[in-house]
Amino acid sequence: MAEINKTEPNEFEKIGMNPFSSPIPGESLTVPKETRHAWESPARYTEVEPVLKELFLQLTARETYIELLNMLNNETPIDELAQVILYKGMTSGLFNPDLMLMLIEPTMYLLIAIAEENDIEPNIYDGQDEELADYDNVKSQINKKKQDIRKDSVPASILQRVKTLPKLEEMEQQQQPIEEPTEEVA
Repeated sequence: MAEINKTEPNEFEKIGMNPFSSPIPGESLTVPKETRHAWESPARYTEVEPVLKELFLQLTARETYIELLNMLNNETPIDELAQVILYKGMTSGLFNPDLMLMLIEPTMYLLIAIAEENDIEPNIYDGQDEELADYDNVKSQINKKKQDIRKDSVPASILQRVKTLPKLEEMEQQQQPIEEPTEEVA
């Protein structure tokens, strides 16, 4: 059995850390409401559908919608977008981590629906193209993997609203200032 030399500093003393200076378990529950983080309070939403409606409204706000379409055009993976969106919602207190996990699939399908409605081929996850390139007939594999949006993942009312969203080109045309005709002096 190894002997402990108490004259030499231990690992904690070497790095200057006191292992007993951490918060006591449950200490955050006694902090005043004003100093709590958003995720330490009860979540605003407890069901999937109201959260999806809120996410839809946030994603289709003009500036956010243009950024989202540009990211989809740049082949940003859908799973990464969903992860960032949902993590932000959870840390801001919209929903708890359990509901966040339940929202992964419908959020990804919502993003896919937005991409397909704007004629953008969605990149579902990083490395998707390399996996497809390994097969002999890429076109047949794409057609096999390409599926319709699952109607039961996203509420029908939100899918209908996705179809009414403006295309990226329309949004960019609306942003450009309209030039007034100038008169030529002879």
